[in-house]
Amino acid sequence: MKKNIRVGVIGTGHLGRHHARILASMEGVELVGVVDSREPVAREIGETYKVPFHSDYRALEGKVDAVTVVVPTFLHHEVARFFLERTVHTFIEKPVTKTLEEATDLVQVANHKQLTLQVGHIERFNAAMIKLQSLCQAPRFIECQRMGPFSNRIQDVGVVQDLMIHDIDIVLSLVRSPIRSIDAVGIPVLSSNEDIANAHIVFENGCIANMTSSRVSQEKIRKLRIFEMDKYCSLDYANQAITVARKSSQEASILKEELEVEKVEPLRLELEHFIHCIREQKKPLVTIEDGKNALEVALEILALIKAGWKNL
Repeated sequence: MKKNIRVGVIGTGHLGRHHARILASMEGVELVGVVDSREPVAREIGETYKVPFHSDYRALEGKVDAVTVVVPTFLHHEVARFFLERTVHTFIEKPVTKTLEEATDLVQVANHKQLTLQVGHIERFNAAMIKLQSLCQAPRFIECQRMGPFSNRIQDVGVVQDLMIHDIDIVLSLVRSPIRSIDAVGIPVLSSNEDIANAHIVFENGCIANMTSSRVSQEKIRKLRIFEMDKYCSLDYANQAITVARKSSQEASILKEELEVEKVEPLRLELEHFIHCIREQKKPLVTIEDGKNALEVALEILALIKAGWKNL
């Protein structure tokens, strides 16, 4: 009989409480504690799942085999490094860190300790995205739209690191070619950071990706379109739905097909994958290097956006 993996959740806000919910119900896992700097929030989640709660993440030292880090981005490096240094497998929500130097440091520590270090790019675990990746082998043009209403929940980063970074990671995983050039624009609307942004990426293999993200939209949209020779695929992340359109070989017409997708909660798949990688000592689907690559592109997009503000 395999021993349960003892897991702690660091940060029990909007997303962290879902981490706690899933891990508390997962087979082969023992949720041994939750942490939030806001003691009443930690208490609420701890009492809900009948586990110890703390306001300081250091209280979990020596009590966990793995942790999920769901705190504000500027704390990712500090918290993750604390646990990695103590030989604890670590899952970090996106964006992986605030800077590339911090991400590089975590890579070195995790590799030295031979630990599982996974980054939370949840769209990789969307059932529709998993199915789509087997259909699209040579993208020529990719269009991404990710929009939603403004929320005060995310205040430490703008829309590029909050929303667009999901699409950056997906695009990099699909194209797998060096980037030739990036153009980007964006503006603040309701915060001091960029709240709406567009990025245009050209890859060395000729593929083009156009990404638009907004957190000042009345409608929540999470869509991806991939165009290849003789077909295009449209994906709706929220509904886990795929439509494939192909040119008919018989006549000048387009044939559309709605593909069947077995819907599963992406976060559950993501956390189950994390636990599986720990048990089997396997490389995660989304590695720290993937997280770092997505962050590097996001920071370049941000630099281009802010350079444009000088002309306003």
